[in-house]
Amino acid sequence: MTWTSANGDVIPLTGDISGRRPAGLAVQWGPSGFDLPTYDLHADQLPNMDGAMFRTTRATSRDVTIPLYIRGLDRKSLITMKNRLFSALNPHAGPGLLTVRDGDLPARHLKCFYVSGLEGNETQESAGFLHIRYALILRAMDPYWYSNSENQFDWSLKSSDVGSFLSPPKDLHRKFLNPLRIGSASLGPEGVVEVNNPSSVESWPVWSISGRATGLKVLNKTTGKSFAFSSNYTVPDDQVATVDTRPGFKNVALDDGTNLWPHLAPNPALWALAPGRNIVQVEGGDYDDKTLIRLHFTPRYLSYTGG
Repeated sequence: MTWTSANGDVIPLTGDISGRRPAGLAVQWGPSGFDLPTYDLHADQLPNMDGAMFRTTRATSRDVTIPLYIRGLDRKSLITMKNRLFSALNPHAGPGLLTVRDGDLPARHLKCFYVSGLEGNETQESAGFLHIRYALILRAMDPYWYSNSENQFDWSLKSSDVGSFLSPPKDLHRKFLNPLRIGSASLGPEGVVEVNNPSSVESWPVWSISGRATGLKVLNKTTGKSFAFSSNYTVPDDQVATVDTRPGFKNVALDDGTNLWPHLAPNPALWALAPGRNIVQVEGGDYDDKTLIRLHFTPRYLSYTGG
């Protein structure tokens, strides 16, 4: 288990402090909040009858509790470790990443804010000259666990073209992801890709369009949803256009910051990938041999072990 601060400081939380002169951080028995999120259920009470009629449900934000033990070689080293942890958890700096790996399972991470637990308690049961115990509480506004790998699928004139990774990460969530190229297809009416979303829930892709493309339309045949640029708009061949469908990020722009929302066709749906199999088609015209259209997304899960 590790914590990565908004500034990139990586702090292992599960160090080995069992040596002759143990020092460091360790997670003790009793972490909680790592599996299913909690849900709000919405229902209408039935008039003149017992019970209610279910309407919708939504996952709420997630709190995780981590019992931490910190031990120093001396008083100075204990204070140094505490202060580094305090700085890394400062919510004013932004959210950090809690990354968890269970045995040989893939690592998963949550984007979290510090909530409480490090106020300090100097009772004999909680602290000493060389050690202190905390019950660290973190809150994830997005309750789902994310993979540490980002899947990507390509469309180009030649399906064998790979190209460079187009959209550099702009946030902590994506900064540490490893792109994993899964599949590709040729542009044109036959340019259909089967995108397998291994997530437990829907995943929101980011689209990168490099090189010329006119009247681009992106259709998820599985869900029936699509978005498109107007038929007379051409992505400049010296720019990369990004369509970010993620909640909280929704954005359509060129690399130079030009807003492309006015160039979208009416009633666009910046759709999500459903869990499992999705049939995705890209249509348009006026391509050249530098045109590369890329879908990339991060699978997300109900639990740190998948789910």
